[in-house]
Amino acid sequence: MFGFSVYQLLWYFFIYAVLGWCVEVIFCTATTGQWVNRGFLNGPLCPIYGFGMVIVLLCLTPLQGSLPLLFLGSFLLTSALELVTGFVLKKAFHTTWWDYSDQPFNLGGYVCLGFSLAWGLGGMAAVRLLHPPVAKFVAFLPRPVGWTLLGVFGLAFLIDLAATLTTLIGLERDLRELERIAAALRRGSDAISRNLSDAALAADEKLEEGREALPAKLAELEVRRDFLRAKLVDSRLFGAGRLMRAFPAMQNLKHSDALAELKAEFKARLPR
Repeated sequence: MFGFSVYQLLWYFFIYAVLGWCVEVIFCTATTGQWVNRGFLNGPLCPIYGFGMVIVLLCLTPLQGSLPLLFLGSFLLTSALELVTGFVLKKAFHTTWWDYSDQPFNLGGYVCLGFSLAWGLGGMAAVRLLHPPVAKFVAFLPRPVGWTLLGVFGLAFLIDLAATLTTLIGLERDLRELERIAAALRRGSDAISRNLSDAALAADEKLEEGREALPAKLAELEVRRDFLRAKLVDSRLFGAGRLMRAFPAMQNLKHSDALAELKAEFKARLPR
């Protein structure tokens, strides 16, 4: 396959996915001053880097003798991958995970010139400097050991992916419930306000009983709301809390208000 075996490509995917995770963690730590487990998955793996380097190696290895062409190809291929990945994730999960809208020369907030230039330089450096020792390492591994490790890595990857998808499904469900609770609390608060202003109508016994029961129902909704928020916010190492910390610009297109309130509470609970 373009001069590479499936065995090699699988190893390159996992190696560069791990190295990409390391780059993301170092970058976030340097810019925020706090350690953050970056990436879509829970484990130390950023698949977009793995796929990106595999694509770059497949397409640009014949051009590695020309630095300008290698840079241009890396620039275009990685930018296209980031654009497609952001668009697909948005359509699949109704969520934007990163947003470059505040950056100059951005395209839909998915990509921007500054980071695309960085990806171009990174791809060029990886092909010329980093990949030769990586390729030697993969060639050095005995095939039985290599395939066994690939099987372990692949299984861990699939388990992590399934856990992340379960988290996203649960987050969507909980955000939907939080929005329903918020709407019910607003209606209940309005009803209490109307009741207080129309106290003269309280002579009706059934109406009075309904008014007395309303605060208790609102209290139950508040307890449920606080429980859901705590469950989501406190999952900082795994689950929805980790995703909010890893992607602070994350926005849910269907439940933007509920997610915004949740992120504000999550940010307030983070250690200073």
